[in-house]
Amino acid sequence: GDLFPLLIQSLCPGIYGNELVKAGLILALFGGTRKRGKGKVPLRGDIHVLMVGDPGMGKSQVLQAVGKSAHHGVYVTGNISSGAGLTASVGKDAATGEFCLEAGAVVMADQGVCCIDEFDKMNTEYQSLLEVMEQQEVSVAKAGLVANLPARTTIVAAANPVKGHYDSGVSLADNIKLSPALL
Repeated sequence: GDLFPLLIQSLCPGIYGNELVKAGLILALFGGTRKRGKGKVPLRGDIHVLMVGDPGMGKSQVLQAVGKSAHHGVYVTGNISSGAGLTASVGKDAATGEFCLEAGAVVMADQGVCCIDEFDKMNTEYQSLLEVMEQQEVSVAKAGLVANLPARTTIVAAANPVKGHYDSGVSLADNIKLSPALL
Protein backbone atom coordinates (compact mmCIF):
# COMPACT_ATOMS: atom_id res chain seq x y z
CA GLY A 1 0.00 0.00 0.00
CA ASP A 2 0.84 3.63 -0.21
CA LEU A 3 2.55 4.89 2.95
CA PHE A 4 2.13 8.64 2.30
CA PRO A 5 -1.65 8.79 3.06
CA LEU A 6 -1.00 6.90 6.30
CA LEU A 7 1.65 9.46 7.29
CA ILE A 8 -0.77 12.29 6.53
CA GLN A 9 -3.49 10.70 8.68
CA SER A 10 -1.07 10.11 11.55
CA LEU A 11 0.10 13.74 11.79
CA CYS A 12 -2.10 15.36 14.42
CA PRO A 13 -5.08 13.01 13.98
CA GLY A 14 -7.15 15.15 16.39
CA ILE A 15 -7.42 17.84 13.71
CA TYR A 16 -9.86 16.64 11.08
CA GLY A 17 -9.21 17.34 7.40
CA ASN A 18 -6.53 19.69 6.09
CA GLU A 19 -4.89 16.81 4.21
CA LEU A 20 -3.04 19.13 1.82
CA VAL A 21 -1.61 21.16 4.71
CA LYS A 22 -0.57 17.99 6.52
CA ALA A 23 0.96 16.62 3.31
CA GLY A 24 3.04 19.78 2.94
CA LEU A 25 4.18 19.50 6.53
CA ILE A 26 5.14 15.83 6.10
CA LEU A 27 7.22 16.81 3.06
CA ALA A 28 8.86 19.58 5.10
CA LEU A 29 9.68 17.05 7.83
CA PHE A 30 11.41 14.80 5.30
CA GLY A 31 13.09 17.76 3.62
CA GLY A 32 14.79 17.89 0.30
CA THR A 33 18.30 17.12 -0.86
CA ARG A 34 21.11 19.53 -0.14
CA LYS A 35 22.95 20.17 -3.40
CA ARG A 36 25.89 22.16 -4.70
CA GLY A 37 24.95 24.77 -7.26
CA LYS A 38 27.09 26.37 -9.92
CA GLY A 39 30.27 27.70 -8.38
CA LYS A 40 29.94 25.07 -5.62
CA VAL A 41 27.49 27.24 -3.66
CA PRO A 42 25.45 24.94 -1.40
CA LEU A 43 21.69 24.92 -2.03
CA ARG A 44 19.63 24.19 1.05
CA GLY A 45 17.43 21.14 1.14
CA ASP A 46 15.15 22.43 3.88
CA ILE A 47 11.56 23.30 3.04
CA HIS A 48 10.20 26.28 4.99
CA VAL A 49 6.43 26.46 5.55
CA LEU A 50 4.12 29.28 6.65
CA MET A 51 0.57 28.31 7.62
CA VAL A 52 -1.89 31.20 7.58
CA GLY A 53 -5.45 30.68 8.74
CA ASP A 54 -8.26 31.94 10.87
CA PRO A 55 -7.90 31.68 14.65
CA GLY A 56 -9.19 28.44 16.15
CA MET A 57 -8.40 26.25 13.14
CA GLY A 58 -5.84 24.07 14.95
CA LYS A 59 -2.62 25.60 13.65
CA SER A 60 -0.96 25.49 17.09
CA GLN A 61 -1.85 21.83 17.63
CA VAL A 62 -0.50 20.91 14.20
CA LEU A 63 2.71 22.86 14.90
CA GLN A 64 3.19 21.06 18.20
CA ALA A 65 2.65 17.71 16.46
CA VAL A 66 5.27 18.63 13.84
CA GLY A 67 7.72 19.63 16.57
CA LYS A 68 7.19 16.33 18.40
CA SER A 69 7.51 14.31 15.17
CA ALA A 70 10.85 15.82 14.17
CA HIS A 71 14.18 14.36 15.24
CA HIS A 72 15.36 17.77 16.51
CA GLY A 73 12.05 19.55 16.98
CA VAL A 74 11.79 22.85 18.84
CA TYR A 75 8.47 24.66 19.40
CA VAL A 76 8.43 28.35 20.36
CA THR A 77 5.81 31.07 20.46
CA GLY A 78 6.70 34.14 18.42
CA ASN A 79 4.92 36.66 20.62
CA ILE A 80 7.23 35.90 23.58
CA SER A 81 10.46 35.04 21.72
CA SER A 82 13.12 37.66 21.12
CA GLY A 83 15.46 37.70 18.15
CA ALA A 84 18.25 36.43 20.42
CA GLY A 85 15.97 33.71 21.78
CA LEU A 86 15.38 32.52 18.24
CA THR A 87 18.99 32.70 17.05
CA ALA A 88 21.71 33.14 19.71
CA SER A 89 22.68 35.41 22.54
CA VAL A 90 25.78 36.25 24.54
CA GLY A 91 25.75 35.76 28.29
CA LYS A 92 28.24 35.59 31.13
CA ASP A 93 29.30 32.28 32.58
CA ALA A 94 28.42 32.35 36.29
CA ALA A 95 31.47 30.31 37.30
CA THR A 96 34.20 31.97 35.22
CA GLY A 97 32.72 35.40 34.47
CA GLU A 98 33.66 34.98 30.81
CA PHE A 99 31.30 35.70 27.96
CA CYS A 100 29.71 32.67 26.29
CA LEU A 101 27.30 31.96 23.47
CA GLU A 102 23.84 30.64 24.26
CA ALA A 103 22.05 28.85 21.43
CA GLY A 104 18.59 29.97 20.47
CA ALA A 105 15.72 27.88 19.12
CA VAL A 106 16.92 27.62 15.49
CA VAL A 107 20.44 26.63 16.51
CA MET A 108 19.09 23.99 18.90
CA ALA A 109 16.93 22.68 16.05
CA ASP A 110 19.95 22.26 13.75
CA GLN A 111 19.21 19.48 11.24
CA GLY A 112 15.63 19.42 12.49
CA VAL A 113 12.54 21.62 12.60
CA CYS A 114 11.88 24.87 14.44
CA CYS A 115 8.14 25.51 14.83
CA ILE A 116 7.21 29.14 15.45
CA ASP A 117 3.63 29.81 16.55
CA GLU A 118 2.06 33.29 16.48
CA PHE A 119 4.52 34.31 13.77
CA ASP A 120 2.39 37.35 12.99
CA LYS A 121 2.84 38.67 16.56
CA MET A 122 6.61 39.01 16.22
CA ASN A 123 7.90 42.56 15.84
CA THR A 124 11.30 42.73 14.16
CA GLU A 125 12.48 39.32 15.36
CA TYR A 126 11.74 37.79 11.98
CA GLN A 127 14.58 39.84 10.51
CA SER A 128 17.03 37.61 12.37
CA LEU A 129 15.43 34.58 10.71
CA LEU A 130 16.29 35.74 7.19
CA GLU A 131 19.94 34.71 7.54
CA VAL A 132 18.92 31.38 9.04
CA MET A 133 16.46 30.63 6.28
CA GLU A 134 18.84 31.61 3.47
CA GLN A 135 22.36 30.90 4.74
CA GLN A 136 21.51 28.21 7.31
CA GLU A 137 23.72 29.72 9.95
CA VAL A 138 23.59 32.34 12.69
CA SER A 139 26.32 34.98 12.75
CA VAL A 140 27.16 36.44 16.15
CA ALA A 141 29.52 39.36 16.79
CA LYS A 142 28.98 40.60 20.35
CA ALA A 143 31.09 41.19 23.46
CA GLY A 144 34.30 40.26 21.65
CA LEU A 145 32.88 36.94 20.44
CA VAL A 146 32.62 36.27 16.72
CA ALA A 147 31.07 33.01 15.59
CA ASN A 148 28.98 31.34 12.92
CA LEU A 149 26.65 28.74 14.40
CA PRO A 150 25.06 26.07 12.20
CA ALA A 151 21.31 26.36 11.81
CA ARG A 152 20.42 23.91 9.03
CA THR A 153 16.84 24.13 10.16
CA THR A 154 13.45 23.86 8.54
CA ILE A 155 11.23 26.70 9.73
CA VAL A 156 7.53 25.87 10.10
CA ALA A 157 5.50 28.85 11.24
CA ALA A 158 1.84 29.67 11.83
CA ALA A 159 0.19 33.08 11.62
CA ASN A 160 -3.25 34.60 11.87
CA PRO A 161 -4.52 37.01 9.21
CA VAL A 162 -4.33 40.74 9.98
CA LYS A 163 -8.10 41.25 10.08
CA GLY A 164 -8.76 38.04 12.03
CA HIS A 165 -10.19 36.32 8.96
CA TYR A 166 -8.35 35.23 5.81
CA ASP A 167 -9.57 37.22 2.80
CA SER A 168 -9.09 35.14 -0.35
CA GLY A 169 -9.82 38.26 -2.41
CA VAL A 170 -6.45 39.81 -1.55
CA SER A 171 -2.89 38.57 -1.72
CA LEU A 172 -1.12 36.57 0.98
CA ALA A 173 1.12 39.58 1.67
CA ASP A 174 -1.94 41.78 2.32
CA ASN A 175 -3.45 39.14 4.60
CA ILE A 176 -0.45 38.90 6.94
CA LYS A 177 1.61 42.09 6.47
CA LEU A 178 5.04 40.51 6.74
CA SER A 179 8.21 41.64 5.01
CA PRO A 180 8.29 40.67 1.31
CA ALA A 181 11.85 39.39 1.85
CA LEU A 182 10.53 36.93 4.41
CA LEU A 183 7.78 35.69 2.13
